Amino acid sequence: MLNNSKLVPLLNALIDSEKSMFNDITKDLMNAINEFNKAKNVENELVKKIKSSKTSWLTAIPLESLNGTNQISNTINDYSVIAVDGSQIMPDRHEIRLCYLINIGFVIFTYGENSSAELKSEPYLYFKEEDLFKEYAGVKTLVNPKDITFKRTIMEYKKVSECISKVESENKMAFIDGTLIEWMVQGEPDEQHVIDSVLTTFDHAQKFNTPIVGYISSPKSNDFINMLRISLCPQDPVNCSNCPYLKNDKELPCSAINKLNDADLFLKILNEGERSPLFLSTSHILENYGQHRIAFFYLNTGHEIARIEIPYWVATDRRNLDLVHFICYDQAKKGNGYPISLSEAHEQAVITGADREQFYNILSNLYIRNGLKVSRSYKSQRKRSSIL
Repeated sequence: MLNNSKLVPLLNALIDSEKSMFNDITKDLMNAINEFNKAKNVENELVKKIKSSKTSWLTAIPLESLNGTNQISNTINDYSVIAVDGSQIMPDRHEIRLCYLINIGFVIFTYGENSSAELKSEPYLYFKEEDLFKEYAGVKTLVNPKDITFKRTIMEYKKVSECISKVESENKMAFIDGTLIEWMVQGEPDEQHVIDSVLTTFDHAQKFNTPIVGYISSPKSNDFINMLRISLCPQDPVNCSNCPYLKNDKELPCSAINKLNDADLFLKILNEGERSPLFLSTSHILENYGQHRIAFFYLNTGHEIARIEIPYWVATDRRNLDLVHFICYDQAKKGNGYPISLSEAHEQAVITGADREQFYNILSNLYIRNGLKVSRSYKSQRKRSSIL
């Protein structure tokens, strides 16, 4: 049990640290807003400086004027929205049978005169040797969580393609939960396979004129702040590996805003329903995306600042861009701060602890009915029953 007399001083120290951090962030916000105002109307010069810079961090490249925010252009009453999410049960060698399960949840909501709702989940069970093991350099190993996550990602995008083919609305959009930039796969053996699957869905979406949107709630990214850090640097070109301020033990000019992330700043800039200018991501893995580079903007949903990622072809089509802006905001309103379609897709996909237990109980009963031996490790048995 916790010793409260010793815990309270530790919590007070945490509160003191938070107060200090809040004061630092307030100062950095003022510096960032000042630099943002300086960058307005000189975007071309700033883009040149960004492209010539050598940094170890990602930087946003503005695709629109920084001088002003963007309001919702019009209200759309008739539209369809697709949302897909996934979950999994990982293989457990302590259980009855080595296997894993991927559950794909999806929803299609249509609003307007012909309103409708489709909410479904589809489980996929993997138990064959070729599903459970992989071989690299002659060594066979059990698939790891990354392998299964990448497989799930491919399945989610495939489901998006299937849903897009079913929707006939003129105004339509598809949500992916999280980023469209598959940076986690970079350097992995499956990198090209995953990216090819993503791009196949992007091609399909473009063919059916259906914007795909990566919705990131509470983003911690700082691409835009990093852009302002380059703007703050007196050096041109910027070369962080040869920074003169480091050599002279001087305070770095860019450190004036390094405690912020993008959401901190846009919370001060954007009113409810407004979006930021468009930016192009400079993530290295996007070099493999070809024509489907990823652009993004920030949106004030009225509850938080969300990061909205879209393929480049959506960003360059004003009608689709305005459609994405409206639907993201409208869905967040309907979901009390988070897109209701994504929330429902998550509910369809999620596998709880109770679901996992039920899965193995059903499997155990089927083994018994079919005269098969049920065997669990002692560790698994002890987790299910307490000694005391």
